[in-house]
Amino acid sequence: MEKTLYSANGEPVAYISDGLTKAIYLWDGHPVAYLYDYHVYGFNGLHLGWFIDDIMYDADGKRIGFTSTSCPVPVYKETGKAKKYPAAKAGPRYEPPPLPDLGFDYSTEDLEEFLRKGQATL
Repeated sequence: MEKTLYSANGEPVAYISDGLTKAIYLWDGHPVAYLYDYHVYGFNGLHLGWFIDDIMYDADGKRIGFTSTSCPVPVYKETGKAKKYPAAKAGPRYEPPPLPDLGFDYSTEDLEEFLRKGQATL
């Protein structure tokens, strides 16, 4: 079952596919990242952050994305998702940095922009 990722204000921004690759798609259907264990990697190979206990953390250990069960505010109703674009072949994964102290602070970065940093260029 796909998991929707919400911003800190409860808006649906992306979702994790239920396929083998656990690809992360933006709401507009573009594949931008995937899960590898608890790491979030972009299709371009960049390590973006971590996904632990249904919370996505940025490189600084700040909370940036949530599922409906972990979101700190009521979530907005999901609108229809766009058709999925084909996912690019994942690039070589960069070595992940050490896991920072995970806190309760929110990232100042926008979730969609954060995930777009992993989008592969064609």
